[in-house]
Amino acid sequence: MGPYEYALAGVLGAWLLLTAAAQLGPVCPQVEVWQRRLDLFGLVPRYHFFAPKPGTHDYHLLVRTVSPGGQRGAWREVTPVWRRRWWNVLWNPDRRHHKQLFDLATTLAEADLTCSDPTTPQSTSYLLLLRYATEQARAAVSERAGDGEVCVQFVLAQTAGEGAASSPEAVFLSKWHRIGR
Repeated sequence: MGPYEYALAGVLGAWLLLTAAAQLGPVCPQVEVWQRRLDLFGLVPRYHFFAPKPGTHDYHLLVRTVSPGGQRGAWREVTPVWRRRWWNVLWNPDRRHHKQLFDLATTLAEADLTCSDPTTPQSTSYLLLLRYATEQARAAVSERAGDGEVCVQFVLAQTAGEGAASSPEAVFLSKWHRIGR
């Protein structure tokens, strides 16, 4: 081996050691502080195979609209479809969308079930879910609606996980919002 191969082996070996050390974050808080301060480009991965409170449920986003005449539509699920494939063991870009919905739903479900707190509709989690729900509802409404005001509402439902037999439970209900054209 030449000097370039030794240098590359040294860099990759150091990266491997840093990656192994970064996994100690939950056990050793100093490692987490070190990683946040020194890993400016996010090159050292952290894997969370085991969590203190593992996720045992899934969230589903449902949307309904009200027509200009006051007719409420049926709830329609607009949760992004996430199907597992064999290659998801190595490459799974859809996992981020699933995790994003899970994080946003967890934030809202823990805070305010009926959206009674005036600050809830101004939260980032609420606004992101409202934007997605509005985009999903706008396409369905544009064909049916004539003139008049159309409103959208979303609900977050929780199920016991993939393939569970239990019925969904509503954990957050939004306010009604006008859909702009």
